[in-house]
Amino acid sequence: MPLRRVKANIRIKLTASLLSVVLITGGVSVVVGVSIINDKVVGQAYETVQNDLKTARYIYDDMINVIHLFIKHLASLAYLQEAVAGNDRALLIRKLKEVREELNLDVLNITDATGRVIVRARNENVIGDSVADDSFVREAIRNRASPRGTGIMGREELLREGRDLAEAAYIEIRPTPMARAKEAAVEERAMVLKAAAPIVRQGRLIGVIYGAKVLNKDYTFVDRIKRMVFKDDTFKGTPIGTATVFLNDLRISTNVIRKDGSRAIGTRVSEDVYNKVIVNQGLWLDKAFVVNDWYISAYSPIYDIENRVIGILYVGILEAKYQKIRNDAAFYFLLIIIISAIIAILLSLYLIQNIIIPINALVDASRDIANGIYTKKLEVESADELGYLCLTFNKMIDAIEERDRRLKEQTEQKLAQSEKLASLGRLASGIAHEINNPLTGVLTYSSLLLEDLKGTDHEDDLHVIVTETLRCRDIVRGILDFARDTGIEKKLVDVNKVIINSVAILERHMSFQNVQIVKELDDSIPVMELDINQFQSVISNLAVNAADAMPHGGTLTVRTRCDRAAGRAIIEVEDTGAGISEENITKIFDPFFTTKETGKGTGLGLAVTYGIIARHKGTIDVRSTVGVGTTFTITLPLG
Repeated sequence: MPLRRVKANIRIKLTASLLSVVLITGGVSVVVGVSIINDKVVGQAYETVQNDLKTARYIYDDMINVIHLFIKHLASLAYLQEAVAGNDRALLIRKLKEVREELNLDVLNITDATGRVIVRARNENVIGDSVADDSFVREAIRNRASPRGTGIMGREELLREGRDLAEAAYIEIRPTPMARAKEAAVEERAMVLKAAAPIVRQGRLIGVIYGAKVLNKDYTFVDRIKRMVFKDDTFKGTPIGTATVFLNDLRISTNVIRKDGSRAIGTRVSEDVYNKVIVNQGLWLDKAFVVNDWYISAYSPIYDIENRVIGILYVGILEAKYQKIRNDAAFYFLLIIIISAIIAILLSLYLIQNIIIPINALVDASRDIANGIYTKKLEVESADELGYLCLTFNKMIDAIEERDRRLKEQTEQKLAQSEKLASLGRLASGIAHEINNPLTGVLTYSSLLLEDLKGTDHEDDLHVIVTETLRCRDIVRGILDFARDTGIEKKLVDVNKVIINSVAILERHMSFQNVQIVKELDDSIPVMELDINQFQSVISNLAVNAADAMPHGGTLTVRTRCDRAAGRAIIEVEDTGAGISEENITKIFDPFFTTKETGKGTGLGLAVTYGIIARHKGTIDVRSTVGVGTTFTITLPLG
């Protein structure tokens, strides 16, 4: 195809493609981008409100713990115990009033061991009534425990503490949009943070001290959450964040504001939230309509010490704030897309012209490479990215050409080696079988002649014949072992035990008289699947070779270790012998290669060893330093 035509086609295609991409993906990007922004912003809001709920719960529990710690501390005071035992009401009233004011508690009382009130700090003249049925007092009396948590005080109990407290807890229930049907007009009960502790003197229960903080119309907790978490921020005059404590579904403490500017005390939670949190005892993390506005809200149940749901803890963030963030982000996102599209079109029109020629050159060069022609190189005409691409392309051509050359050489070497080994194996197998039978005859008759001609002039000659025939038989056996693809019979064995048995046999051999054998075996190696006979042959071959390398004595070290991370066992056979020269170390596993004197080796031992290790899916490596020693390293899979 002519270059001009290619150039025109590329220009038309790039321009049309670019306009299509801008028109199609621009619109899709706006929709997807707005959706992603919405998910991210709202998702962040939900994560924030969930963390805010955890903070609120922590502060709520901390308030309970403060009351609990002080109550326990009072119960442990010796003088207070003596005052209870001696019915010193004056001392007890004075101390309880002091503590009640310090902790800003609404209730702080002491009962006797049966639950009858003997001291009431808020209303000291009302005593003698029994609170033994109170779950906190009952737990302290029965189990001598120090319970703490949330509870409910009824109207009569509040009145005993004082009419002012009962009136402060009194709440009129107000109509609330989306709430469930109203069951009552007023709420006279109070939700309280409460703790109790047994008073024990000389191992005997003498009373119970308990204290409570009424939450109805007390805004300390919810305003603390608002200041700490939401920083009192507003959005168009409306607080961004709110917190509420509910008694059942009724707001008894809140900073949610009604339209008239007053706190939404007496309003109720929506029916959906009530069913989720109160009825099903679940966590609500979703949008919810809160009195006047939609909030991204988190509601969790409040339990009493008997694990009954008695209320709800709520925090919420005004949804309108996040709607504004989402809308602003969507607008700017759309604006950025439009500007980017315009800039992209202008730049692309300029770039189209400057990349067509290099692209066509690359196409032509790539076609030549595909056809195996590596001689064509690109001209580097610029120092920009396209010039660098051309330079890199030329280097790639050189690398491909060099790689192909090496691959061809390696392939030819491997093919030659494979063919040589295959031919050698077939030849060796055939020769060995043909020689074996005549050798057996020669050995038999020469042995018989040696017996018959002992003491004659022919004895020495016949002895040489027998010895050399035996050596030939050993060579034939080695050839057969190398040529034969011997099957393996694997069993679960202790590799250390196999090594110990193999070395024990060799220690009696004459070659090992001056060799010190050191065994460094790792007991953590698990049992492995090995062919015992073949593996013993491997250890024997390596050990005998090591002994031959130390004719004047030395140290043979056999060590094992377990690499569980790599799933393998490692066996090392190390000697302090003469070592192997660098020119010979690459040939030691070749069949019939040996550095031993004539008559002392066939050159098949390491070749057979290599085959055995390979059949066990392992590897064998060697490192050696002339005059220092040699180490063979066998790696076998554990599995």
